[in-house]
Amino acid sequence: MRAGRAERRRQARKERRDRVEELAGVMTAPEAPLVWGAGWGGKVASAVVCAVFVLLAEHPDGGSLAHPRPGGLFFAVWSSLCMGWACCMLALWRVTADRDGVYIRRLWSTRLLPWSTITRVEMRHDGQLEFFGRHTPEPMAGLFAPPWLSRAVRSDRGSRAADTLSAMALHSDLRPTARVERGAIGTGIARWAVLLAVVLYLAGELLHHWPLA
Repeated sequence: MRAGRAERRRQARKERRDRVEELAGVMTAPEAPLVWGAGWGGKVASAVVCAVFVLLAEHPDGGSLAHPRPGGLFFAVWSSLCMGWACCMLALWRVTADRDGVYIRRLWSTRLLPWSTITRVEMRHDGQLEFFGRHTPEPMAGLFAPPWLSRAVRSDRGSRAADTLSAMALHSDLRPTARVERGAIGTGIARWAVLLAVVLYLAGELLHHWPLA
């Protein structure tokens, strides 16, 4: 059984290498930086998750502004912060490739991965791009539709992005020829996550503890 799994993994890696090289053979270096982002699908999904959270999640005892207690208030705010972070990651993620490397939007800032540190990029089962480095593991980025959903909607956007970035990492002549402007790469999502957490908490307060007459 183990030998069979190992053989399937080797075959999958070979097929992926062949696919990347085939793509590299027809690619040309783009003049402008390439950008992948959440798009309308991620924003709609984030809005739906926020609405469900407000409707179903009730603040614990002491978590309401009407009768606050430190412990209850802490857990109520913490749950809103966690949900705000998750929804902002879903709605605001961005991966930008220019001639210097790949910019990944993170919680506190946007990180640059130079091309010299990237060996390949793969699409994970959870929809994230996994960057493999020459010396140390690199962070994951993006939040594409996972493979099972991509097959259902017949979209290979995430896999195509991984193959494109892999081809650029392997072939320097295929990388974008321009640098991205600083304002176009975006800042960290922390401030948006905090703002959304406040909105979620107050919306829950109004819905569950301050019903409208």
